[in-house]
Amino acid sequence: MIEAKNITFAYQTLPLVTPVVKDVSLKFEAGKFYSILGPNGCGKTTLLDLMIGHLKPTSGKVLLNLNGVSHGTDILSIDRRETAKYISLVAQNYSINFPFTVKEVVMMGRHPYIGRFSNPSKDDIEIVNRVIEQTEIRNFANRKITDLSGGERQRCLFARALSQDTPLLFLDEAFSNMDINHTIRLLNLVKKEVKERNRTVVSVFHDINIAAIWSDELIFMQNGEIVCSGKTDDVMDENIIERVFHVKLRVEYNPYSNSKLAYFKGYNG
Repeated sequence: MIEAKNITFAYQTLPLVTPVVKDVSLKFEAGKFYSILGPNGCGKTTLLDLMIGHLKPTSGKVLLNLNGVSHGTDILSIDRRETAKYISLVAQNYSINFPFTVKEVVMMGRHPYIGRFSNPSKDDIEIVNRVIEQTEIRNFANRKITDLSGGERQRCLFARALSQDTPLLFLDEAFSNMDINHTIRLLNLVKKEVKERNRTVVSVFHDINIAAIWSDELIFMQNGEIVCSGKTDDVMDENIIERVFHVKLRVEYNPYSNSKLAYFKGYNG
């Protein structure tokens, strides 16, 4: 579906500047939920910005598989409006400061499909209404987004991304302002989209256990490089996590979550 081929990125081109992302190669396939984990400043968000075409790699390419073309197309060569039909993003720090209603913001996700000076179609309206119901924001759909709490605003932006109805969904700490109830509900919704509609989800997480429960595959990053990637059960490993985060822990299978989880010792005096 989308592939990074030896991408490197530095914010400056001076020889002594250390790249933020270093020679990363990854392939994200349809019908899988991927999570990227790593310490602060390791390059996770920059990698996402490169994958979706917001940044240009210093070297290497990101290839998007359009309509089954096996060799892929350089994402930077694709018109931005066309790219928005394939890729949607929920960013951690994105803000809307104009007092649009929540429903208007969710409808913004349909803009790649609506002609200039045209009105939303019946299908556009149906998709927006369905997503509003799915994300459980109906009770404040007519409120101004500027009047919402941080968690409500983030759910609105999540709904906007879902209304784009793209095969690829990127989540950059998309649940950071949400309570655990809405986090679980939206993760279950996204996981259902992955399994039933063959979508690809790539998410940046800080919470190792949340990532482990919902992800098909994990990618661990450190200092701009991929330390390890693979099926969740294979790479939820004490040695790997200790190497990346420099913490002592124990990893055990938990039958309630049906996944391996990381356990940490608290302060005991």
